Amino acid sequence: MIRMQGLFRTFTVITSLVITAISSSDSVSAGIITFGSGGNAFNMDFTTIGSAGNAADTTGDPNPAGAVSYAYQLGTYEVSEDMITKYNANFGTANSLAITKDTRSADKPATGISWNEAARFVNWLNTSTGGFAAYQATGGVNTNITPWTIADTLDYNASNPYRSLRTNFVLPSFDEWYKAAYYDPASGTYFNFPNGSDTAPTAVASGTGANTAVYSQLFGQGPADITQAGGLSPYGIMGLGGNVWEWEETSGELNNSSGSSSRGYRGGSWNNSSNSLSSSRRNDLSPADESIVIGFRVASLSSSAVAVPEPSSWVLSVMGLSGWWYRGRRRK
Repeated sequence: MIRMQGLFRTFTVITSLVITAISSSDSVSAGIITFGSGGNAFNMDFTTIGSAGNAADTTGDPNPAGAVSYAYQLGTYEVSEDMITKYNANFGTANSLAITKDTRSADKPATGISWNEAARFVNWLNTSTGGFAAYQATGGVNTNITPWTIADTLDYNASNPYRSLRTNFVLPSFDEWYKAAYYDPASGTYFNFPNGSDTAPTAVASGTGANTAVYSQLFGQGPADITQAGGLSPYGIMGLGGNVWEWEETSGELNNSSGSSSRGYRGGSWNNSSNSLSSSRRNDLSPADESIVIGFRVASLSSSAVAVPEPSSWVLSVMGLSGWWYRGRRRK
């Protein structure tokens, strides 16, 4: 009996260590994540989008949209100019992967960035933190990507040839973006606008007031700071309606089959009417095009069904030793 109690205590400790290690490897899944190093480090805040397996909306554009079978995270704020500046500094501004952008101020959303450039930024978020690139990209920063193929056995996903199966940080797909903006987890229903309402939010120049958004402003005013871009969505994300349009990962025709296909963008900008913020408005543009009104935000898949963390080698060793110890005890 004493030996069995000792075995149980040892097994409990080992199990606890394994669970802790796995949980720690997934700690990047939400909250504030730091990228880069030293003076070129920057933080990105992520918000969890739960309610896995929700039904799709059949009233917006595209139709259907918004059904996501896994939990994921979305950037609480749009990517800022400061993040792009520090990304460039981590590379060196003469590098072929340096990103050009519009210049307003550090805390403004980064615009004038093509889809291709946004994809390179996301790839670096992955590789600089020890992960795998999301998109198969070669050449200069604004060169079209190549979809993954069946020959890329570790990366290929037939349902989305753009996105690697092994990656973590990505541009949000049209479903991921749509759900974060228009789905209400409390009621399990969709709304027409990202403020949890079928009525457009109040238009403001900047601020964080509930049920507000940055739109219907003079073009020369420009967007608000990323942390002053209006009220939050039901999930707690800022700026999904207004401020700047945002790139989706998904191609205009939704099948992600060609690197040269146009890419979706949505959400409206500071100078648009309320219609541009609605669930029925989606536009698309060439992946190499840049616009002063289009920015982007980043999604994370670290706790989703397609990115289950693997235990580290030392955990596997501990598990193996626990099995050896147990077998040894039984032989005595």
